[in-house]
Amino acid sequence: MDWSHLLEAAEKAAREAGEILKEGAAHLREVEFQDKRDVKLRADMESEELIRKCLGEAAEFPIYGEEKGGDASLRERDEPYWIVDPLDGTYNYLRGSALCAVSIGLMRGETPILGVIYDFNSDRLYSGVVGDCFRINGKDTRPNWETRLEQAALATGFPAGMDRSSARMEAFLERIAPFKKVRMVGSAALALAYVAGGIYDVYFEESIRLWDVAAGLALVQAAGGTIRMKPSRSGKPMAYDVWAGKEAFFAQ
Repeated sequence: MDWSHLLEAAEKAAREAGEILKEGAAHLREVEFQDKRDVKLRADMESEELIRKCLGEAAEFPIYGEEKGGDASLRERDEPYWIVDPLDGTYNYLRGSALCAVSIGLMRGETPILGVIYDFNSDRLYSGVVGDCFRINGKDTRPNWETRLEQAALATGFPAGMDRSSARMEAFLERIAPFKKVRMVGSAALALAYVAGGIYDVYFEESIRLWDVAAGLALVQAAGGTIRMKPSRSGKPMAYDVWAGKEAFFAQ
């Protein structure tokens, strides 16, 4: 199937949503901290509403969004559906950090089809279709991943609520220890976009929600990388343990 028209629709939606979020960010600088969450939530909701409208005009596929939800059983069906995070990196956004993005993915079951991630602060649009193309701002791109594990960079996340028991912590540290550098971006979507673009070599995170990574996983595959995802044992709905990037560097 030719997914190009849907990729274009997702790109348009991401850019327009990014404009809403940039306006919200400008307003955040003008209000007291206790009011910032209300401003953020309003921008977040407006962003998702716009995305849903744009995607709905392009195709009659179901949509699952972080803010407005949807049917979680879509993952069990053999039909395409959109999965949207209208603002990934919300804490960064609240604090004035530029590390946040709009994330729009199209999946079938648990298989990524295409992804769009818009880094609206730097006006950088990552987009791609698995098995077809990966582009940054419309330019075909291929990552130049490191060939040696000891020189490779890993992007990861460590949520505040994560189990800090000694066994769990030791397992986490064992996984990340072989890499030369470990980076925590605070946005899974951007971290995966950076892997697809060759800034990092691998992404790993446990118990990450599907809406945070759906678009990024498609981008990594579109860029020639590999993904590995399995349902998390955390019990959180729609949560997965994920590896993505250069497969030779995945922990076994």
